[in-house]
Amino acid sequence: MKAIKQLSLLGLVAVGYWLMAARSSDVLSDLGIGLDKLRQDVLINLKEPKWFFFNSTANIRTMARRIPESSRAATVRILGKTVRTYVESSTFRQEWLQDLRQKYPYDDSFSPENLARKSHENEAGKVAAQQSLASMDQAFAQLDPAMLQMAVKSQLAEEERQLASLSADERTEKNRSIASLKKLLTLPPAEFKKQYLAFIKQQAQGSLVKSDSETSATQAEGEAKYRRDKAEFDAHADFKPVLQKRLQAFIDLCNSVDFEARLVPMGSKQEFANPLYQRKPAEWKFLYRLGKEPVMEARAFAQQWLTELR
Repeated sequence: MKAIKQLSLLGLVAVGYWLMAARSSDVLSDLGIGLDKLRQDVLINLKEPKWFFFNSTANIRTMARRIPESSRAATVRILGKTVRTYVESSTFRQEWLQDLRQKYPYDDSFSPENLARKSHENEAGKVAAQQSLASMDQAFAQLDPAMLQMAVKSQLAEEERQLASLSADERTEKNRSIASLKKLLTLPPAEFKKQYLAFIKQQAQGSLVKSDSETSATQAEGEAKYRRDKAEFDAHADFKPVLQKRLQAFIDLCNSVDFEARLVPMGSKQEFANPLYQRKPAEWKFLYRLGKEPVMEARAFAQQWLTELR
C-alpha cells in the first residue's frame, strides 16, 4: 500500500478504523496524529478542488490490522462525529475565514466603516487648519515688518541651497514659490508683511485643496478595489456549498465501488481481474481495500450529514 493516499473529506472518515478503536483523541495521540493535524487536513480538503493527501504510515497500518472487524463501523462513526463537530464549530468558521482572507485578500481600510472614520478625522483636521489660519492675523500683528522681511530673505537663501536635493517636480514647485517671494521682498516692509501673510494663507489653502483632491482620487480607487476584492471574498465565505459537493462526491464514489471485485495474481502483486477496475482512480481502489462495512458506514454518515445540510 502506498505511503500517500488520496482521500475525500469522508475518505478520512472511512479510514477511521485505522485511527481509533475507542476514543479519537487517545488513538490519534498514540499514532502521533493530533487533532490539530486532523483539523488541518479537513481544512485543506475543503480548499482544494477535489482531494487531499492523507499520510498512511506503517504504524497506522499495523494498528489497523489489530482492530477487530466488529469495531470498525463504530470507529468510523466516532471519527465522523469528531470531524463534523469540528466543521460545525465556530473555531472552524474562524479558521476558514482566516485562510480564505489569504487567498482573497482585501484592504479593510477602505471599508465603509473605516472610510466614515477617516472622513470624520479629515473634517476635524480641516477645522483645525482653518482655525490655525484664522489665528495667523493675530500672530502676525506682533511681528516687526523689517525683521520679518530679513527672516524671509534668510529663509529663501537656505531653500535655494536645498533645491538640488529635491525631485524634479518638487524643485519646480519650490522655484515657483521662491520667485513669488522674491517679488514680495522688493516691497516696502509694511506692504511686504501684508502681502506675505496673504501669500502664506493662499499657499495653505492650496495645500488643503490639493490634499483633498489627492485623497478623493486615492479613496475612489481604493473603494472600487475594496468592493471587487470583498465581493470575491464573500462569494467564497460560505463553505457549506463546497462541503455539500465533497459529501456528494464521496457518496457517489462509495456507490461505484465493487467490493465483490475479484483479484488475480500478477507477478508479485494482485491485480483486478476486470481490466476496467485497473483504470479506476486511487480513491476507488483505496475504498475497495478498506472493505465494504467501514466504507458503507462512512457513506451513511455522509448521506445523513448531507441531508441535514440541505
